[in-house]
Amino acid sequence: MHTVFSAITGIDAAICFSAFCWGVRGHFRSTGAMPLGMQVTSGLSMMLFAGFLWNLVHGLGAAWFLSIALFTASLGVFAAAILASRRTPPTLAYDNDSPNFLLNHGPYRYVRHPFYLAYVLFWLGTAIAVHSLAGWVAPVLMTALYIDAASREERKFASSELATAYAAYRARAGMFWPRPLALLAD
Repeated sequence: MHTVFSAITGIDAAICFSAFCWGVRGHFRSTGAMPLGMQVTSGLSMMLFAGFLWNLVHGLGAAWFLSIALFTASLGVFAAAILASRRTPPTLAYDNDSPNFLLNHGPYRYVRHPFYLAYVLFWLGTAIAVHSLAGWVAPVLMTALYIDAASREERKFASSELATAYAAYRARAGMFWPRPLALLAD
């Protein structure tokens, strides 16, 4: 039975990771070549995902069902963010564009960076699935990269023609987690 649960967990994780890889090439836009920071993030993600699969083969944590819930939530947030931004896709992380539109519907209504929220949920799921100290390297490292990328994006908005609108948006929407009062307002 352990093998079946490992396979289910691995397949669910692979579906999420494949969707994220598609997003990089099929959804996000770039103003030129893939930015170096995005190349590093993508390469590191590939290595850490391979490490997760290797760890998964060598042992599944007792709370594997929580990882399934996190992978499912991750994919749900990712899909909602894709739908909300399909007409005006955001640029890749670390792109040096100047923002000229502000997404504030769908999951963007509650969090300013729903894609990063999806990725953080995913990496938390990988750590819970393998239940080892080494498994926590990925969520810590990748969350640090996402915070850096999101902070850079926020600075771009703060210095753009959308600075005033973005400041108001920041006051009501959380960076990665919804603000409780915003949830109650709906």
